[in-house]
Amino acid sequence: MRKNEETLEKELLWRQYALHVDLYKFYLDLTVKVNVFYYAITGAICTYYFQHAVDKSIARFALLLPIVFSIAIGSIFFYGAHLLSITREELFAIRDKLGLETAPEIGVLAVFLRSFGTIMVLTGLGLAVFFFVGRT
Repeated sequence: MRKNEETLEKELLWRQYALHVDLYKFYLDLTVKVNVFYYAITGAICTYYFQHAVDKSIARFALLLPIVFSIAIGSIFFYGAHLLSITREELFAIRDKLGLETAPEIGVLAVFLRSFGTIMVLTGLGLAVFFFVGRT
């Protein structure tokens, strides 16, 4: 009977391990896709703004969406990077219980999230300068 319990526990650990690895791959892929989407939208709107900057009073309102996107997505990225430490600890605990020598280093995702979050917030602040001050 004890052997079945150990087997069931190991099977559960393997499933949790596989789930964490799959989620890591999904989040990394999602991070890249969100960045592509963000910069496509922001680039298109900035193109519109700079082409129509003659009438700054109206064209500047086009910058509101990328400013909000920048701050919101950047904040989500920072929050996600913060939460990854919990997932990393759990993944490495599972690795130890299974007797594995290595596990995926999901800290790389945290570095990506912090980097992209910083760039997005800086982009949002730059766009806010254009919104409030205008194009010189």
